[in-house]
Amino acid sequence: MAKKQKLTAELWDKMQYLFRNYYDRMVHAVLYYDGLIDVAILKDVLVGTTEKVPVLHSSFHDSVINPYWVVEDYSVNDILTVKEVDKALLEIEIENFITQCIPVTDNVQFRMAIFNSEGKSTLCMIVNHMCFDGGDFKYFLKRLAANYTAAANGAPIIDIKTGTRSYDQVYTKLDDEDKEIARNLYKNISQVKDAHYFPLTPDSDQDKSMINRCKIDAETFSKFRKIGKHYGVTVNDLMLAVYMHSLYEYGEYPATDTVTIPCMVDLRRHIEGGETAGGLTNHTGFMQCSVEGVGKNINETLVKVLQSVRKSKHDKFMGLYSLPLLKLAYTILPYYISEIAIKIGYLNPLIGMSNIGLLDPEALSLNGLKPYDGFMTGAVKYKPYMQLALTSMNGELTMTIAIRGNHEDRLGVQKFFEIIKKNINQFIEDNAQYA
Repeated sequence: MAKKQKLTAELWDKMQYLFRNYYDRMVHAVLYYDGLIDVAILKDVLVGTTEKVPVLHSSFHDSVINPYWVVEDYSVNDILTVKEVDKALLEIEIENFITQCIPVTDNVQFRMAIFNSEGKSTLCMIVNHMCFDGGDFKYFLKRLAANYTAAANGAPIIDIKTGTRSYDQVYTKLDDEDKEIARNLYKNISQVKDAHYFPLTPDSDQDKSMINRCKIDAETFSKFRKIGKHYGVTVNDLMLAVYMHSLYEYGEYPATDTVTIPCMVDLRRHIEGGETAGGLTNHTGFMQCSVEGVGKNINETLVKVLQSVRKSKHDKFMGLYSLPLLKLAYTILPYYISEIAIKIGYLNPLIGMSNIGLLDPEALSLNGLKPYDGFMTGAVKYKPYMQLALTSMNGELTMTIAIRGNHEDRLGVQKFFEIIKKNINQFIEDNAQYA
């Protein structure tokens, strides 16, 4: 019997495995197509893609000294589920599928489902965050669509990046002097002791994984963006201000309290070649946004947000802090000791925000079959942790909050969404002359 191939567990593989203490390690996506997906073509593309990316069909081994991946045998049926469903049950099927958690010991690290209903297909996918992050998830889905289209037109060549998965690609855009500085940014930016939390019920036997969703319609979102353009601020800045303002309201924080929210940063901005460089992996850091008290309205809170993030935005090393510290811990200590040391020094943020960005229907088109709706979200957080994730498609904004909770928690999150929507509408009303 041939000896199985081993793969190096990279720095972010290990960190995402450590994060199992805070969330389910899955990244989730759902795309609604206005027609039926050809399952035979999709199967061929999935096999071809999985063959080119060995970590996707590997099991993770938690070694005391140095963890590693072992490349495993698999079949396409280990990856893909296809099911006809009644339209009334579609969202239940989707929720049940995307709230699964793939064990690290499985032979495949991603799963996909096609739910067919009334002549339309919904594509759902979950993947172990240890394999790649939201940035590469978007890339993966775009390449899946392009490869599907090529196969449907008689050119079955799988095109997907297969390079290094090492974290230190993030230094490739820097000149030698800046590279030296970046490799010595040992500051632990997770050490912000903000005790504010999103109100959730205590842990209970009734808790289960759930992905709560809420949409901002295209007309409202367009006005919101237009006002932002007038002020010269990004959608991320606007949503961060609304999010902050809504948290003070829903959490009933004292108006003068300082609240800090980490925002996810795609580190591919520092990589030569961007999203197409290297291999599928994680390249996500974060920047801190702190406001010293909430404003009387969203405009005032927006000013506070801009004052906080301006410094980070002008920092050429944004998102690169703490990486040398992690590298040092994993290099000088046996793995099981490094996990203990990092857990002691790392403070997982109680509240966060991740703007995953635009899901482009053209780039996600399957041989002309376009998605008319869809969303992507990060891991399901365990209490007391919570994160708001954002994606946009066809002019609409989808907000998601993925948590492990119960029915009361779900109602609370929906109430919070309504507060966000109210505050967006109030901001538009207050700035109507620019909308």
